[in-house]
Amino acid sequence: MELVLSRKEVRELTGCAQRARQRQHLDAMGIPYVVRADGWPVIDRQAYHQAMGCEAANDAGHPKAVLNLEALDG
Repeated sequence: MELVLSRKEVRELTGCAQRARQRQHLDAMGIPYVVRADGWPVIDRQAYHQAMGCEAANDAGHPKAVLNLEALDG
């Protein structure tokens, strides 16, 4: 998995093809990014997931799910 979102992913996320408009939408969504020398925004994948609340349920700090099959016996 790549460390940063691809240009295609940023375009899908923002709905914009122009770099200035992408930055405007990222600012509005509160997603952190850096600007490359050519003006394109670069978004760290982990920062994106944190900003969007996409942490997996089995990440650290969440209890492990357990299936209780005895409850089915009623």
